[in-house]
Formats: sequence, structure tokens, C-alpha cells
Amino acid sequence: MQFEIPTTLLGCRLVNVDGNKYCSVYTGQIPQGDNADSFRGYEVTKLSADPTVFDQLSDLKSPTERRLLAVLKMAAGGKSQPYIVGVVPETKAASSTSKADAK
Repeated sequence: MQFEIPTTLLGCRLVNVDGNKYCSVYTGQIPQGDNADSFRGYEVTKLSADPTVFDQLSDLKSPTERRLLAVLKMAAGGKSQPYIVGVVPETKAASSTSKADAK
């Protein structure tokens, strides 16, 4: 089952280790709750991703709001963690307003 994660996307990295490609995405959020006093700036999180995500983010130049598609994968200790499998395409809402202005 896939689910969406709305996030501030900071970056994406693709590495090649012995012929195997691995991808990570880096997200940030404003610290809240008990963590807020021990952070300055963003609280950064690294998430594992499918290598195809790197190509889907070819336009990423600076931090931006994006929605990521994820699935849950088993992790150590019987826990689960999100694994990013794609990026939700951005919609072009501006094109519909430009047609109305052209009248």
C-alpha cells in the first residue's frame, strides 16, 4: 500500500556501490514539541529511496515543498520504515488562470 508524504525536500543523492545503485532523499521540518529546544533551523531526516526517484527530481535545485510516494518496509528489530518509491507530479494550476486573464 502506497501513501503520500508531504514534506520540505532538501536534496537527493544517488550512489553506486559495487555496481548497485542506492538513493537517499533528505527532508526537513521545523522542530516541534520536546525537540524544539535542542534544534536550530530544520530537523533533517534521511529516507531510503528507489534509484528512479533521483531521475524524477531532475528539476530540484533548492529546498521545495513536494509530495513523496512511500511504502512501508521492514527494518531492524521488527520495526517498519518508509521507503520512497516516487514523487507525486506537480500540477500546473497557473495555466488555467492565464487563460482567464487572456480574455
